Amino acid sequence: MKKGLLLLSVAASILPAESIRVEKIIVEDTALAPTTHKEVSWEGIRSTKQKDLAQMLSNTLPEITHVRASGIGNDLLLRGLKKDNINVLIDNKKICGGCPNRMDPPAMHVSSDQIAEIKVQEGPFDVANFGSLGGTINVITKDPGQDESATLKLGLGSFGYQKGELSAEGGTEKFRILGGISYEESDQYEDGDGKTLIEQVEDNAPPPNRYKPEYRDAKAYKRIQFWTKALILPAEKQRVTLSYFRDDAKDVLYPAFNMDAQKDTTDMFGLKYEIDGLGRWSDRLLLDGYYSKVVHEMGTDFRNASNNPMMDKTHAVESKIWGVKLENTKIVNKMRFVMGLDTSNRNWDGKCHDNKTWAVKQIRIPDVETKNIGLYAKMLRQYDKWHLNIGARYDQTDIDANNLDDPKVPMPAKSHYAGKESRSYNDLSANIMAKYSYSDTTSFNIGIGRTIRVPDAQELYFIAYNPTAGIWTRQGNPDLKETKNSEIDLGMETLFGNTSLRANLFYSLLDDYIYAYKEGPKLTFTNLDAILYGGDISAMTMLSETLTLDISLAYQRGEKKDPLPGQSDKDLAEIPPLKGRLALTYDQENYYAMIESIAAAGQTIDSDNGEEPIGGYAILNLKGGYTFDSHLHINFGAENILDKTYAVNNSYVGRGLVANQGSDVLVLYEPGRNFYLNAEYKF
Repeated sequence: MKKGLLLLSVAASILPAESIRVEKIIVEDTALAPTTHKEVSWEGIRSTKQKDLAQMLSNTLPEITHVRASGIGNDLLLRGLKKDNINVLIDNKKICGGCPNRMDPPAMHVSSDQIAEIKVQEGPFDVANFGSLGGTINVITKDPGQDESATLKLGLGSFGYQKGELSAEGGTEKFRILGGISYEESDQYEDGDGKTLIEQVEDNAPPPNRYKPEYRDAKAYKRIQFWTKALILPAEKQRVTLSYFRDDAKDVLYPAFNMDAQKDTTDMFGLKYEIDGLGRWSDRLLLDGYYSKVVHEMGTDFRNASNNPMMDKTHAVESKIWGVKLENTKIVNKMRFVMGLDTSNRNWDGKCHDNKTWAVKQIRIPDVETKNIGLYAKMLRQYDKWHLNIGARYDQTDIDANNLDDPKVPMPAKSHYAGKESRSYNDLSANIMAKYSYSDTTSFNIGIGRTIRVPDAQELYFIAYNPTAGIWTRQGNPDLKETKNSEIDLGMETLFGNTSLRANLFYSLLDDYIYAYKEGPKLTFTNLDAILYGGDISAMTMLSETLTLDISLAYQRGEKKDPLPGQSDKDLAEIPPLKGRLALTYDQENYYAMIESIAAAGQTIDSDNGEEPIGGYAILNLKGGYTFDSHLHINFGAENILDKTYAVNNSYVGRGLVANQGSDVLVLYEPGRNFYLNAEYKF
């Protein structure tokens, strides 16, 4: 830990943007972003359990909440928005999970050991990336260094958690490379009542969804990850970055869903070329390309359902996306002009297979291709104490379902989707942000923006039909419109004495918000109008040279303009409650200790669409770390030391969770008291 880390980061955000550079390449417009731009450094990440990205962020920033799915693979909410309503990027590159129920969200597909920092941009102010409706979370991975070194990391924790990782890096002035490999596994965690993942739902789940006796004590997951990154510096002002990441997770238990993930593999390739000082028309040129592929197989192998030939099945889903971005930056006097071309192509294909013969029983996602091309521009200008940022983006998106005529598509679906195999969307996004530097230590911000996100393949074309019962259980809506977010943000940040303070308020109008809801026996999607508003505040004060107090609080509220037909509840689903964090840190040169409390109020729910009441909670965590010398560092912690039984996520029908033998959807509770130890040795 570093004393005053937050104070330094706040002070840095007031500096001119031109001063923030790496290898002479401008990488961030932090000074012109509103206060909703936040960063989590490796110092902050290293003090956590380093197990799950969503939970790491949830325990650091109150406006982010994780959505529990299992021991890993948890999703996240940013200001009450998740899924396609926010962008989760790896080095500004997209990765799309395969599971329609979000067993493998983008936040799952990165190793904590790769992370250098995480940049969080809240609100509709990112024109460089397609679909940043409510914000962007960009995970920046480590670049290789020139000095040769190797690092061995070991992690141990409660509930049989263990992890080992070996990485190495080195090179010359012109070429540098790093690589790493890790293995991780864990037993099922226990909640505050001592119930394992499976035991939490076993008694109330319908008999087919219960686990076979031989699997009730199975491990929660196993995973192997491999990554490499090469940096080539062919000339003084040129930089080429090559990267590859592979994640191979097996037998991941998801008791709250109808199936478990027998296989979840990810391959991601990246190529980036940057060049400075091309001449009259360019100060910086960026070419950034990527390709990622996720193969997700979820089945009933561990469940009683596999004893029934009609229910013994595997859903094999494949999600691929490639993208290319070409961006040019030119600085004229005090103005910076950025223009870019951004294009991507995603293919999502899902089939239901018979486990005995592997024959296709049914098409679930009919080989849907989403093609996007966008043009964007930004102008950044400094006027004495004012900083102005204006951005705009135009998108053309074409979505095609390629095999709705396949015989494995049930006849009701053929009628439902007839003549609607293709959709096209043309949209304009724009924003304006202004920052006023009242003094050297205080600034005020206002941001007004409007952006869109188009429906995805699941929302348009998902197919689920129960031939035995003769009813639809789930289906897409091919008539969906794109969601539009019109938002205003107000913020401020200041330093006074030994204290830093930042605050932000937002008010968002969501037009044609895409929403999952129950329509009789089936689950489908619709457009509705809604509002979302709230804010967050954080303060950090240095009580002494070694003692720091950190306080943060976030609140958001979401409401439908009108209830859905046949319903009465106007509350939006999956809106986190009032949540806060309080941390007291003692930090010496070589060691630190922290006592931390995370608390939340009771949650508002959409009772018409499956959500169950979840009460408030308060948990207590202890953390510490010691750096023995330049080679060895350890950190350790005890989470939920009072062994509370609590839940942070809800039971919204849009998640496809198991219903119990009544009508309620089951809720997973968080881990009870648990301990962890991470050791890092560099040689």
